[in-house]
Amino acid sequence: MKMMKLLPVLLAAAIVMTAAAGCGSRDDSQAVKETEAGAAVTSSPAANPAGGAGDGSGEEDGAGNADAANGADKAGATDKTETEDKTKDTDPSGQTGEGGAEEAYSRIPDPPASDGSKILFVGNSHTYTNDLPGMFYSMAEAGGHKVDVYDLTEGYYTLKMYSDPEDELGSVLTEALKGESWDFVVLQENTNASIALNAKKDMYPYARQLDGMIQKAGGQTVFLMTWAPKDGAGVLSHEMVQTQLSLGYRTIAEELDALLIPGGEVFEAARKQVEGLELWGEDGQHPSEEGTYLAACSAYALLFQESPVGNSFVSDLDQAVAGELQEIADAYILGTKKS
Repeated sequence: MKMMKLLPVLLAAAIVMTAAAGCGSRDDSQAVKETEAGAAVTSSPAANPAGGAGDGSGEEDGAGNADAANGADKAGATDKTETEDKTKDTDPSGQTGEGGAEEAYSRIPDPPASDGSKILFVGNSHTYTNDLPGMFYSMAEAGGHKVDVYDLTEGYYTLKMYSDPEDELGSVLTEALKGESWDFVVLQENTNASIALNAKKDMYPYARQLDGMIQKAGGQTVFLMTWAPKDGAGVLSHEMVQTQLSLGYRTIAEELDALLIPGGEVFEAARKQVEGLELWGEDGQHPSEEGTYLAACSAYALLFQESPVGNSFVSDLDQAVAGELQEIADAYILGTKKS
């Protein structure tokens, strides 16, 4: 059972794995972390400290696109009235009316994750902040599941960049998908690219390309829907951005018959249910530890088709808070209602 990060150095077309890395940190050599039987090794200082550049930071991303935080993306230039018309009476899942999330597209793994499953997380700072793959791994371990979890993450990265074999990390992913078999590959897109107003051009072509590669590697494609900035983006309110994110992710997941971890929607459910719960970090973009833990619970519930409620791994959270987050993810993903 192991947790690793893929190192972006290819030797004779092979991916080199090096034990090094830590919780959500990156250096110029793309730190690698391996955990064997729960033992972690720390890495060099982070290249993207809290509030620094990364997906959702409001600064320009690696593809030359300004992030949504300051309303500098394409959605920020959209007339507010027009956007409100598109999102009026719509819940974060993109469905209208009561119970929209229950009516929205959903799919269960076939088969679910089990002992020996090989799982790869691919994304940017929304995934590596607080080490979402590591939390998922620890939760799986605590639940008695012997799985191998890997991740390939870097600030600003988009699916377009990951799908490009000429890109540094794109080449790593290409070789990983060509040279290894996978059970699940979790794809997390840059915020700008994944909102519905931009996704048709900036996300979907590359999601389709990666999905084809994942299927050839024997895996199931999983999209990790992210969460809107806490205070919205430019003229767009938080709720409007989340509706756009939900629609963007759900549309491509349904087209590809892929799995979907509805992270942003679960965040919305938690905000409404638990007073005073803070799911965002200080920058209002990236998740707090509670937010990452909630995303990990959601991934666990979906991939294993098993309730996270009662899981002994609670990270550094208060037991009661962790329990509430477990129950929220369970109810949203599996539909289990607390009696």
